[in-house]
Amino acid sequence: MFKSVALKIQQVAQETPEQIAVIVNGEKCTYAQMAENNRKTALYLQNKGIKPGDRIVVEADHIMDYVYFWYGIQLLGATFVPVEKSTPSKRIQEIYDELEATAIVTLTAREDLPEAWSLEAIMPAILAMPDTFVATEPEESSLAEILFTTGTTGKSKGVMVSFGNQVNIALAGIETTNIQSDNVWLIPTPMNHAAALRKVHIAMAVGSTTCLLEGFRNFKEYFRTIDEYGVTSLYLPPSAIHLLLAFASKNLAALSDRLRFIYSSSTAYPETDKEKMRALLPNVYMYNCFGCSEAGVVCTDEFCVSGGSAYAGSVGKPNSYSEIVLLDEDGNEMTDATPQNPGLVAIRSKSVMQGYWNEPEQTAKALKNGMLVMSDLCYFAPNGELILVGRSNDTINLGGLKVAPVEVEEVVMRVPCVDECLLIPTVKANNTALKLLVVLKEGMELDEAAIRNIISENLESYKMPKQIVVIDEIIKTFNGKIDRKQMIAKYE
Repeated sequence: MFKSVALKIQQVAQETPEQIAVIVNGEKCTYAQMAENNRKTALYLQNKGIKPGDRIVVEADHIMDYVYFWYGIQLLGATFVPVEKSTPSKRIQEIYDELEATAIVTLTAREDLPEAWSLEAIMPAILAMPDTFVATEPEESSLAEILFTTGTTGKSKGVMVSFGNQVNIALAGIETTNIQSDNVWLIPTPMNHAAALRKVHIAMAVGSTTCLLEGFRNFKEYFRTIDEYGVTSLYLPPSAIHLLLAFASKNLAALSDRLRFIYSSSTAYPETDKEKMRALLPNVYMYNCFGCSEAGVVCTDEFCVSGGSAYAGSVGKPNSYSEIVLLDEDGNEMTDATPQNPGLVAIRSKSVMQGYWNEPEQTAKALKNGMLVMSDLCYFAPNGELILVGRSNDTINLGGLKVAPVEVEEVVMRVPCVDECLLIPTVKANNTALKLLVVLKEGMELDEAAIRNIISENLESYKMPKQIVVIDEIIKTFNGKIDRKQMIAKYE
């Protein structure tokens, strides 16, 4: 058992020093180089007065120096606080003040943030440091990272992740993917978010290779990167897979004999996309992972090699590092949850965060009786799979009749003209009704009759939308989650 991913990198560097750890912007770094530059970064920070437990706010980017600095902070035992690339200086200063941090590191010098260190300016001094730093094991409960949520459902919160949490989350990811040391994993998502950081942690923990790419919308560059570096695994949220299926399915199919797995998270796959992926990549493990920033992955649905679940909405079975229980509205444990009466997901695990920074009320709502209580409504199938019905804060109340939008959306996605859809509430004179927003496939027209027919054939009559409206796009966050809050505000 290792005590932190940064320490695991040091161990891997001793065992397989020439193994490639990271590839980014055409630059390759071995584990020996990574470990040495992490040590030099830790020594530099130590000489600057940074101590274990101090918090350092760092502007994120897809560059090697950022990775060196990130793991150097954690090797010292300090707390890494990544913020999105190009975050305004005012917001960085707010985070710094809120966390009572010790230092700010931006990618380049900023006139409106003069106290910040420029990574570009300090890296030559770091790389010139003597290689004399000796790491010690951090306390399991001390903070490794503070990760700020996207804030799509409210105020952005600082998720406190301990070194013990970090290790447990990585181990759960290893179990989920059965990743091996010769794996090359392409990660094209923002480097301040849990989705990307934790995939790198998983790869580092087994001594494999990660290839970092800034975005995937340039399909030509994306597939060139896969070819050039012998990529064997992909991380993509379901929304990205949906785009690839629409615009690059031939390129995807050509990878059938080369890819080992594709790892997805953030949101559920439409069943129609699962069917397409099974047809295109029948021998590639497709992991759709269920979890959150506060606990990492807790369940995994593999739907290609296995043939898929018999239950629509399945997010798979809990991994061995997490226990899941279902709670009623009063917080009591349920043993009889059903599709009609689902329960709130609660997680017991060493992966569960320490809380939200300086948010005691929000922490108390999320952490109860040693469990993380989520807003997801689920029930267990007879075979032990967890079935997602919807989210409690998305549920639409029609005068006592409750509608989970995802249930309606899943059915509508089967209609040939529909590319994406979203069910939202609309309120007039204190009466709530349903409005269905539809993005059409290119070149197709709205077939409202087909949509209404498939809903009436599969769902109760009260789940029929009063309005069906064609829109150009559904707003999403950078990691592929639908921004329901913005969509409701725009179209309600």
